[in-house]
Amino acid sequence: MSTIRIVQYFELSAFTSEKAAKQFAAADDSDTITAGNNPGEVKHRYQNYFVNQRKKRCGKLFDFVPFRSEGTVSNIGGDNNLVQILFPNVEIGIRLVEQGNGNRLSRLTLTTAWLNENDGEIKSYDERFLGLGASFSETTIELRFRSAMDSVGATFPGRTLTRNLVGPLPLSSDLRLQ
Repeated sequence: MSTIRIVQYFELSAFTSEKAAKQFAAADDSDTITAGNNPGEVKHRYQNYFVNQRKKRCGKLFDFVPFRSEGTVSNIGGDNNLVQILFPNVEIGIRLVEQGNGNRLSRLTLTTAWLNENDGEIKSYDERFLGLGASFSETTIELRFRSAMDSVGATFPGRTLTRNLVGPLPLSSDLRLQ
């Protein structure tokens, strides 16, 4: 019997002044906080499964940080849902909020990957979000995001129901997508 593990990779682009971005990236000697391609951009890369390990994925390094995502991560309607990413109230979380102007100037790519027992990736799913704001408590830092998908402007979904996609269509209004 094989074991399947789920890991999430968090890649956040925070935007600040160009001078501050260079200072933030230079202050951290790891490869998981780097200056981005645009002036004033700082990239943060974290994963939430491999404790005290740095993992490489797609040529990028991800440090361990205990975070979790809450809310509707994805749906078929593209309704621009709210997602919260919870961090413990530690320096890394505070730095994310400070650099992204209260998480209002940040973009997040959250990748959920399924791994087999040899830590080989079976499947992964990328989702992109735009920062809305943040809140603090004594124990946690909550970063709030909305999905970056526009269901109206992007003509989502890209395909329409046809006989080739679903077979013969019913004559009544009972249509079940599974």
